[in-house]
Amino acid sequence: MDKKLLQLFAARAEQKEKSRLEVKEFDFPGIGKLAFHKPKQTEILEYMEALAEGKGVKDAMEIVKSVIYDCCPTLQDPELHQSLGVTDPYDTVLRLMDISEINDFGAAVFDWVGLTTPDADGAAKTAKNS
Repeated sequence: MDKKLLQLFAARAEQKEKSRLEVKEFDFPGIGKLAFHKPKQTEILEYMEALAEGKGVKDAMEIVKSVIYDCCPTLQDPELHQSLGVTDPYDTVLRLMDISEINDFGAAVFDWVGLTTPDADGAAKTAKNS
């Protein structure tokens, strides 16, 4: 194989690995900057599958809530759960945000993650437009 092509493949693999490990700060409504970590590709596929199988807005909002929670280690702190009085850790998002905030904030996180879902024709579209 051509050495230049091998170098291009190696550079692409390195760039992709860096992207997978990316951390980004988002301005969490009413709180300020919180760090979010990109999910693994297998997790993204699970979110996409759940979105494709969802039966409506309620199902989609549950997935958005899950993505927000799963990508933010700060929201996963048991001490936070206890202080908010939540038994289901995913309810942390609902205790801190209203539905419109979850929708808007989730759209920003989905866009950053590159989360897409197949539409009826099998073409990819962003989850925020589903």
